[in-house]
Amino acid sequence: MKKYILTAVGVVAFLASYAQKNDATLNKVTETYTLKPDGAIDYDYSKSMIYHTHYSFFTLFGETFVVYNPAFQKLTINECKTTQKDGTVVKAPDNAFNEVLPAGAANSKDYNGLREMVITHTGLEPDCTVDLSYSITGSPDGSPTLDIDRVIPIQGADIKEYNIVVNVPHGTKLDWSVSDSDVKPVIKENTYTWTFRNIPAAAGDYYAPASHKGQPRLSVTTAGSLEEALRPLTVETTDICEAPANVLDGKTTIEEKAEAIQKFIVENIATGNVAPALTGYRFRQCASVLASAFGTPAEKALAMAKLMRSAGIDAGVVVVFPKNIKTRNIANISKFIVKAGDKFYGIDKTGAYEAGNHADRDDLVDLAGNQVSVSFNPLVINDTVDVELSVKDGEVETNEGSVAKRGSYWAYTVPENKKGVDSWGMTQLNSKRTDWFEIKSPIVETDVFTIRLDGLTSLTKSCDFNLENAAGSVKLSIENAGSQVIIRREIKLDKSLYPPTEYQMVRALLLEWYSPAYRRLILR
Repeated sequence: MKKYILTAVGVVAFLASYAQKNDATLNKVTETYTLKPDGAIDYDYSKSMIYHTHYSFFTLFGETFVVYNPAFQKLTINECKTTQKDGTVVKAPDNAFNEVLPAGAANSKDYNGLREMVITHTGLEPDCTVDLSYSITGSPDGSPTLDIDRVIPIQGADIKEYNIVVNVPHGTKLDWSVSDSDVKPVIKENTYTWTFRNIPAAAGDYYAPASHKGQPRLSVTTAGSLEEALRPLTVETTDICEAPANVLDGKTTIEEKAEAIQKFIVENIATGNVAPALTGYRFRQCASVLASAFGTPAEKALAMAKLMRSAGIDAGVVVVFPKNIKTRNIANISKFIVKAGDKFYGIDKTGAYEAGNHADRDDLVDLAGNQVSVSFNPLVINDTVDVELSVKDGEVETNEGSVAKRGSYWAYTVPENKKGVDSWGMTQLNSKRTDWFEIKSPIVETDVFTIRLDGLTSLTKSCDFNLENAAGSVKLSIENAGSQVIIRREIKLDKSLYPPTEYQMVRALLLEWYSPAYRRLILR
């Protein structure tokens, strides 16, 4: 008997230890940035990673991608090898290194000079170790400032040690901040070293904050002020750039013109994901953007603002920073928008950008580095829907919602509100969570459905449900009132971001909201 007990215990211990493993482990990563007196920036990268599972090399980390600009950067691969479990060393062959055009530059000839080195790691197997080292040597015209924005955790791999080293010339001021971590730099003369240890893998939970709130994040800049950091965005040509004549046909008010120009930019100018550091912080101006029908987010916003000014509108670019980042630079801008009059306009979809809906998580700054004041303003929706249900030729017809036959009964479901919480689609919410939880915006939504019954009887009893907690509230009710039924649905969510400790509360509210109950009637 003891033999079997010991065996069972051994199996359980093995499974427990295996379950605790991530797909891979980064033993050590070191990124080194060196700012030279002439303004050139050199970058050195090295990592040592252990692969634990087949998934780690078939899907997650089988390749490394290095994007650079040959116009002012030179890439050198210093080392690339795999040490297998038995100690066999497999050096990457020449054909493991292949340059391609980065996807974000594919639609613009102006950025076709960019390169992405695809490094394929060879000889991979469970418990092998990959060592990679490369250098990117820069030239003086590569960047006006040294900007770093680095989120430390990665999905699929825990990190034993992650070093970021910054070397600057004597007398250079370095501004830095670390979000969600108490790590501070070790400073030796002109070298700053941040070391992050024992960082768990990013959970990869759905609806994690775009700002990476809750994860260690380092921001560094050599710019002396926010105005200086944003200065490359203020370079503008003096040539006249106007929207095509038909775009403004029939538009007379400032709002009509602004919306028409936004629509033109959104629908006719493709968006390219080209990081500012890859262009030497140079941004193409309006004429080039229009001629190529392509622009980075910054370029599209700059072009939109210029077209609006050409149409007589007082417009300027505004950048958005996550509130949790204290040291700000071009690298950690989360969004580019245009302020025209008292309204804001985005470059990715039409309609006004409601900055107040995001004021609890975002800060808006103009290109002079000044805070743009925005009052916190949750999204407010008050919708009333009149529904007619009638019987025709033995079938139930309706003008809103859907009807399905259930034997000798009918089931009617009210329509989803495409502007509110229903449109978020948060129907699958895990019971446990380690990441912060982000919703589209704080919201106060009320939907009232008045359902008139013609030749039908409601079998659903009148009822109501109320749930209120620290995250907000949900109120749902069904009221039978003679020949009509009133379904009232209210939800209030107080903020955009919820820490893991508050997740269960907001989850409870959303699950009740998305439940089929209180949105369905049984009829006969």
